[in-house]
Amino acid sequence: MILPSVCVPDCGAAILYARQLCAFFQMCGMNAAVCCDRRSHVTGAGFYESPSPSLRLRKANGTTFEDYHYSHNVLTASYLKQDLKQIEKAFSEYEPDLLIEIERPAALIAAARSGIPVFSIVSPSAFRNRDFRASTLNGLNVFLRSAGMEQVIHLRDLYQIAECFAFGPQSFLPSFHGYPVSSFGLSCVMPPETPPDRTLSMMFTEYRIPARKMKQIITEAFRGAPYEVFIYDSRQTPGKTDNLRFQNTVRTFTMNGSRTCIHDGTDVLTQYCTALGIPQIIIHDDSYQRSWNAACLRRSGAGLTVPEAELSMERLYEAYRQVLADDRYAENALRLKENILERGDIRNILAYISY
Repeated sequence: MILPSVCVPDCGAAILYARQLCAFFQMCGMNAAVCCDRRSHVTGAGFYESPSPSLRLRKANGTTFEDYHYSHNVLTASYLKQDLKQIEKAFSEYEPDLLIEIERPAALIAAARSGIPVFSIVSPSAFRNRDFRASTLNGLNVFLRSAGMEQVIHLRDLYQIAECFAFGPQSFLPSFHGYPVSSFGLSCVMPPETPPDRTLSMMFTEYRIPARKMKQIITEAFRGAPYEVFIYDSRQTPGKTDNLRFQNTVRTFTMNGSRTCIHDGTDVLTQYCTALGIPQIIIHDDSYQRSWNAACLRRSGAGLTVPEAELSMERLYEAYRQVLADDRYAENALRLKENILERGDIRNILAYISY
């Protein structure tokens, strides 16, 4: 059973991971089920619904792993209680042999109570050292105490009960400080070699700019260009305007064949672009995944980054022009591709979960 985070239920990194896992298990002839929000639209597996957190974000900037989950209302004792109840109900109905958890605290608590083997897909950015208010974890620790479990000082402390996997090129991975983490290159089956037949793709799963403003920026920057632009954004109405193709279903394979990709810097999008060997432009905020991947991309020289708060038509187009004009970005992107390919893809975890 796969238990992804419900922070961004329609197209967040955890949901993209879940979709990749379902497709992989289906390809291998293995049965799987997913316990997630009804808005997640994960296919190829049995479905068990989890409670939906409030969509109103709290006043926290999400700069740490803990702040991010707190701001999305999934660390309150009341929500954890509801989520644990639904997860344990799914366990009793589906009777899973093993669990794959993706940034879902209640799933780790349920695993500890049930004794079912659990594997966690972790974000490298969850292990960076940043301070946060101790009160951020009050709800979680109240709930852990009520469940008779040890309290934690970091959200990642819950991973001590799991076998953990992280994905990405080696230079994007931190030291995991003694946590049981095995790392591989790519969280899906390696994409096929595709000749570059698209100039530009865009993928947006998380951003706080109003959707109308984002569409205006993209339209002013690229409408009328002598090439098609493929934009995947869950918040936009699908349709074609001249050379702009808007879609509201995010699928990573649609980046295949692009010369450049502009995206918001979540883990799945970053590693997939890396595996394709294409220069990236990351539009980032200060949240834990997006800021981490933006910083790693800058160090690698395989692309450019633009702060979301400073995004404009001029900044977006100039970054795109610069990436295509300087061959060093493409050369560095190919170097990262070699690293991620030699580190293997999701097929490597079969040896662990089949043990």
